[in-house]
Amino acid sequence: MKKVIITGGTGFVAGWVIVEFLQAGYQVATSVRSLKKAPALTAEIATAVTPTQLAHFSCFEADLTSDHNWVANLRGADGVIHVASPMGNGTQSVNELVTVAQNGTLTVLKAAKAADVSRVVMTSSQAVSTPLRDTTATLDESFWTDPKNPDLDPYRRSKVAAETAAWDYARANDLALTTILPGAIFGPILSPQAVSSNRIILQLLQGMPLIPHVPLEISDVRDLAHLHRLAFEQPVAVGNRYLAASQTLQMIDVERLFQAHFPERHLKVRALPNWGTKLAARFIPNMRSLVPMLDRQYHHTTAAAEHDLGWTQHRPEDTVLAAARALQKFGLAQ
Repeated sequence: MKKVIITGGTGFVAGWVIVEFLQAGYQVATSVRSLKKAPALTAEIATAVTPTQLAHFSCFEADLTSDHNWVANLRGADGVIHVASPMGNGTQSVNELVTVAQNGTLTVLKAAKAADVSRVVMTSSQAVSTPLRDTTATLDESFWTDPKNPDLDPYRRSKVAAETAAWDYARANDLALTTILPGAIFGPILSPQAVSSNRIILQLLQGMPLIPHVPLEISDVRDLAHLHRLAFEQPVAVGNRYLAASQTLQMIDVERLFQAHFPERHLKVRALPNWGTKLAARFIPNMRSLVPMLDRQYHHTTAAAEHDLGWTQHRPEDTVLAAARALQKFGLAQ
C-alpha cells in the first residue's frame, strides 16, 4: 500500500484530498499544528470514508513555521501532497505573508528531500496566473502573474512567491514537482470548522445587501482533490502546472441561483456599483482583494488537465448549491 503525506489536514481542501486518497486505497498521514486537533479531524474524515479506509489514516504534529518533526514523518512515504498555505486576512504586510508562504513551502520541500521523498504535488492558486491588465484572453499554464503588479494584494503576492520558490527548489534538487492552480474553491464542507472560501457562499446564502460585480472562476473542492490524485499518479504530470478552474459564475448569478432554490430565505438581489466596492475596500480589508476582480473578462483553460489526466469538473451551479446545502446541514446558514 502506497503512503502519502498531506500537509495541513484540518483545512477545507486538505480534508477532501485526504478523503480522495483514502478512498483510492492509500495510507495517509497528515500534519496538524497540534495533536489536540487529531480526534476531531479523524471524526470528520470518518463521515466520508469506510472504517477500513479510516484505519489507514493518521496525524502527526508539525508546523510550517518550524523544521521540527517534518523529516521523521515524511520518511518512507511515496509522495507529499502539499496543501497547507496561509490565506491571510487582508491586514498583513506584503513581506509578512510572502515570507510565511515561501518559507512554509520550502520547509516541506527541504524535508521531502532530506527524507528521500522525490514526488511532490503542491496546491498553488490561479492568483499565480493573473494578468497585469484586464484582457479578454484565455490563459493557460504558461502564463505567470507579474509580482510587480501594483494591484496584487499580499495574498496573491504570497502565492506567486511560494510557487516560484517551489519550482526553483525542485529543479535544483531533483524533486518531481507538479503544481495545481485552483480558482475560487467551493463545495460541500466536511465539518463546520472547515468553511474556508465557502464563507462567500455563506454570505450570499444569508443575503448580501449589495453584491459586487465579481466573476468567480470556480473549482469544486471534490474535483480539486481528484486532480491532486491524478497528478500524483500519472507520470505525465511531473514538471507541469495544471489550472483547476475554467467555469465562471458572477457573484450576482450565484445569489439569483440561491433565490430560486431557497425561496424560504426571501433573498434580494441588488448589485453594488464598482465605485462602491472600491470605496468600501478602503475601510474593509477583506474587500481589497475584490477590486482587481471587478468586471474581469479574462478566463483560464483547464484543457491541459483534461487532456493529460482525463480530469472532469462539476457544473459550477451544482458546486455552489452543494456548498449551500452543506452549510445549511451544519446549521451555519442562519
